[in-house]
Amino acid sequence: MQRSSIVAEIFGYLVCLLAVVVFFASVAGVTSNAFRVVHPTPMHARLRPGYGGARFGFGVQPPAAVPLAIPGSPNRDELRQRATAGARFEAVRRLVVALVMLVLSAIVFRRTFAWLNPVRATT
Repeated sequence: MQRSSIVAEIFGYLVCLLAVVVFFASVAGVTSNAFRVVHPTPMHARLRPGYGGARFGFGVQPPAAVPLAIPGSPNRDELRQRATAGARFEAVRRLVVALVMLVLSAIVFRRTFAWLNPVRATT
């Protein structure tokens, strides 16, 4: 076997290994973002101290802020709906990116593996 074919095989198997790693990371991203699409939580709510703690019996919920009544300003429910819509959009965007990476990694793996192991014609 020539040296160049050994280098090409090592390169091919490294590409296959990288495609498998990207595939599994994409599966994790698809799963995570599918749940976020169903139940979006705005980023500021996730960073708030006590988020989730009171649900499980520990942690302290922060005191609710009293919104100021400014004429023409959106009320609290409108702001919450906007934040939730933004979080859902971000989750859908990440879900699409993860799905594209999943498909591309599968294609790269299949093509590279087929290149490394060509079908030999039997005569």
